[in-house]
Amino acid sequence: MLAALDIAAGEETAARIAAYHDRIMAMNASINLTGIRDADESLVKNVYDSLTAYDPAYFPEGGRALDLGTGAGFPGMILALLRPDMQFVLMDSIQKKLRCVEEAGAAAGAENVKCLHMRAEEGGRRKKLRETFDVVTARAVKSLPVVAEWALPFVKEGGVFLAMKGPGADEELAAAARLLALMETKLEAKKDLRLPSGEERCILVLRKTGPAPKTFPRKVGVAEKNPIL
Repeated sequence: MLAALDIAAGEETAARIAAYHDRIMAMNASINLTGIRDADESLVKNVYDSLTAYDPAYFPEGGRALDLGTGAGFPGMILALLRPDMQFVLMDSIQKKLRCVEEAGAAAGAENVKCLHMRAEEGGRRKKLRETFDVVTARAVKSLPVVAEWALPFVKEGGVFLAMKGPGADEELAAAARLLALMETKLEAKKDLRLPSGEERCILVLRKTGPAPKTFPRKVGVAEKNPIL
């Protein structure tokens, strides 16, 4: 999979990613971490899909990355194993999932990951987290007007938000136009792709050029109930 995506990584990295995936799949038998139960299907729809977000241009040497709503650690832990020189924060509001991700990551040799049990709306207002990340990822997390309000306050000026979407990304992008303008964020690139299993995917590369207004993110639940459109 790494070779198919032209990602320069050795066998040791591939083995660690495989080990992480195997552990998550074993845990998934008793704890609902991912809705995909078949290991081969998960390799494509979770691991391969996670790897499609990687482009060294957006992951600077020694930088900081955040995976928002990490769930079972896709793409956050996969990217962390790929880039041990960077520091990764994996954030989720469900603590039991984070415990599994932490355990599986440690077993796979990940030493550059911190799992954080927190809502995005709370984390985005914390000084130690706000506008401190070079890159933020979010995979299958809400519509763009909602997830962008959560994610962009974490991104430092000049950094990027990689929004991993499926079909309908163009419509979501149009709906989020007003919010992106308020956040001083512009679409830098749009990567359309298809998984080996046939599903269509789209990665929106959103470059932040200025500070996020202090009013964002709004309080817990507000973005979902009343998105900026």
